[in-house]
Amino acid sequence: MKFKALAFALCAMSLAAQDLSDLYAKASEYEAKGDYKNAMIYYKKIAAASLAESGEKSRRRVAETSTSSAKNRAAHDDTAVLRPTEPQNSFAQNSAAPKPVEPHSTSSNFADAGSAVSDSASNLASSNSASLSQNSTTSSSAMQDERNFLAQNSAPQGEQNGRNFGFLGLKYYEPIYMLFTHDFSKKPDRKADELHFEFSFERPIAYDVLGFGEKISFAYAQNSWWQITQDSAPFRESNYRPELYVSAPVPFADELKIGAMHESNGKGGEESRSWNRLYAQSTWSADGFSITPRAWYAFWLDRTNEDIADYMGYGDLCASYTFGKQRLSALWRNNLHFDGSNRGAIELNYSFPIFNSGFYGYLRYFNGYGESLADYKRSVNKIGIGLSFVEF
Repeated sequence: MKFKALAFALCAMSLAAQDLSDLYAKASEYEAKGDYKNAMIYYKKIAAASLAESGEKSRRRVAETSTSSAKNRAAHDDTAVLRPTEPQNSFAQNSAAPKPVEPHSTSSNFADAGSAVSDSASNLASSNSASLSQNSTTSSSAMQDERNFLAQNSAPQGEQNGRNFGFLGLKYYEPIYMLFTHDFSKKPDRKADELHFEFSFERPIAYDVLGFGEKISFAYAQNSWWQITQDSAPFRESNYRPELYVSAPVPFADELKIGAMHESNGKGGEESRSWNRLYAQSTWSADGFSITPRAWYAFWLDRTNEDIADYMGYGDLCASYTFGKQRLSALWRNNLHFDGSNRGAIELNYSFPIFNSGFYGYLRYFNGYGESLADYKRSVNKIGIGLSFVEF
C-alpha cells in the first residue's frame, strides 16, 4: 500500500515537472519572439504552479508529522499514565518527538518535516535574539547617555568647562605654571633669581549627595622655589597644601565653597612651618568679571609660626577679568591692623595664549608677606615671567 502511494506521488511529481517544463518552454518561445505580454502570462502560470506545489508539500509534511506524533503518543500512553509529565507546548512536543521506526519514504519525509520545523525555529530564535540584543544595546546606550548627562549637569557651576587631566578623574585646580623670578628685596640666605613653579589638581569624590547640587572634592597644590643659580641648585622651599571642600550653587552667588586645608613645608625642627585653616568663600561673575572673597579661621599652628595670622591675615580677595583667552587677575590680603603693625600682600597676574601651541605666557608680580611659609614674616618684592600649562 505504501509502495503504491509512493509510486503515485512520484508520477504526480513527474507530471508536474513536465507541465512546468512545457510552460517554461512556451514562455521562452514567446520571449524570443518579442511577445513579452504572452511570455509574462506563462511566467505567472509557472510561479502559481510552483507555489501550489510548495503548499502541497508543506501540507503533506504537516499531516505526516501529526500522524507520527499521534502514533508516538499512543505508544507511550501507558508510561504517561504511570508518571506525571510536565506541561509542554505543542511546538516543543513536535520538535522533540522521536522518529517512528518505519521503512522507506515515511521516515525520510518525517525527517524533512522535522528539519524544516527546526530550521524555522532556529531562524525565529536567532531573529528574536538579535532583536533583543539590539534593543538591549540601544537601551544600555541610552541609559549611559542619560547617566552622563545627569552627572555632567548635576555638577556645580564651573565643573562643565572640561578642565580635566584626562585620567583617574583628576581636574585642574589652580594655575599650573613655571616662572623665572627676580626678587628686588635681596636676602642673605638666597640668590635673587630662582625658578618658581606650582602644580595642583583636584579629584571630585561625590556629587549631589545632599540634594543641593553640591560637589565634595579633594584637592592638592604644591609650590616650589628652586635656586637654579646656586652651585648645587637646591630647592630652597616647597609648600604642600592638601584640602577637602564642599561647593554648591547658591541663590546669592555662583557658588559657595566651604573647606578645610593643611599647609606645611615638610621640614622639621626650627625650619618647620605649618598651619591649618577652615575657610568659606563665594564667587560672583558676570561679563568676564569675577570676584571671590574668602575668609578663614586658623588653628593647630606650628610653634615656629604661631603669629602667622599677624602677617597672613584672616582672608583674601581675588578679582579677575577674562577677555578671549587672556586673563588679568589680582589677589589682595591684609591683616586689617590699622596701625604700624599692618601687614599684607598684593599679587598681579596676566596670562595670554602663545599662538596655537597650547601654552600660555604668564607674567606675575608679588609684593608683601607670605609668598611662601618660609617668608611668612619677611617681605618679598618679586617679578616673574614664564609659562602656564593650562588655561585659567
